Amino acid sequence: MLLAGTPVFDYDLTGDYFGLPWPCWGDGKVKHPGTPNLYDTSKAVMDGGCTFRARYGVEHDGVNLLAEDGSHSVGSDITTGYPEFDHVFLKKLGWWEELTEAERAEAEGKNWKTDLSGGIQRVALKHGCVPFGNAKARAVVWTFPDGIPLHREPLYSPRPDLVAKWPTHPDKKTLYRLPTLFKTIQDKSVADKDSEKYPLILTSGRLTEYEGGGEETRSNHWLAELQQDNFVEINPKTAADRGVRNGEYVWVRTPAGVKIKVKAMVTERVAADTVFIPFHFSGWWQGKDMLDHYPEGAAPIVRGDAVNTATTYGYDIVTMMQETKTTLCQIETFQG
Repeated sequence: MLLAGTPVFDYDLTGDYFGLPWPCWGDGKVKHPGTPNLYDTSKAVMDGGCTFRARYGVEHDGVNLLAEDGSHSVGSDITTGYPEFDHVFLKKLGWWEELTEAERAEAEGKNWKTDLSGGIQRVALKHGCVPFGNAKARAVVWTFPDGIPLHREPLYSPRPDLVAKWPTHPDKKTLYRLPTLFKTIQDKSVADKDSEKYPLILTSGRLTEYEGGGEETRSNHWLAELQQDNFVEINPKTAADRGVRNGEYVWVRTPAGVKIKVKAMVTERVAADTVFIPFHFSGWWQGKDMLDHYPEGAAPIVRGDAVNTATTYGYDIVTMMQETKTTLCQIETFQG
């Protein structure tokens, strides 16, 4: 984020950036300013310009993956597309001898990422080139199960009719996880009629006052005072249909077979078919305060049921990131 040019707190921040733009190559001697805006070929590399990274090879099915002639950073000595810089590419270009003797010893057999001398990066930048190459953006991702993005219903879907039209992926085994279930879970959810038993979409997210799982921030007196209870945001119509009043405890049940106890926040910020619970809470287990299980003096000031207790199975098929942000649920009035 480019800061305004007017002095702030007696410092002139003209041209400075909040944080360190990525990528930023080399050590302080190289004086690379960082790249605040990726894929900007209108600037020289040493002015923060950048090209599209060459990550997927130089050719696929006979099609050139590198940028076409004329698509390059301003001032680049290479005016066509080019692969990532490594020891082989530098030698082909005739730039290998521009490395110092020590840099050559370190860079042999390396690329710009693994050359700890920084010489490969330094020489590439010297010639106005981006160390990670200059390629085309790919619209068809042949390494993904869906080369072109395709809608697929979540494993626990509120719309069985859409599951039939847009089913998830088949079950699979991966290098990272042993059998990972997709279609099996989705089919079971449809067969169990989860969308009827749990008609609300539960989504989770962040609060300003807490961070991550919240153990540290909920132990801070000033922050704990601001958010003293975990809660569920629920639309007024949805609350009225269930006899739920603002500020009362409710049970949130999900297909995982568990329930969590949170306070109702009746608000129009969510739609009638959606509820929201923040994920910064823990210390309760299905409504029971686990204070006795903490070592003396170690319990956070604020405790509550964790929404991830209630969320359901699921993984993104590309990243294998767990699906802990959304599922189906039902809300009931609290009966102690």
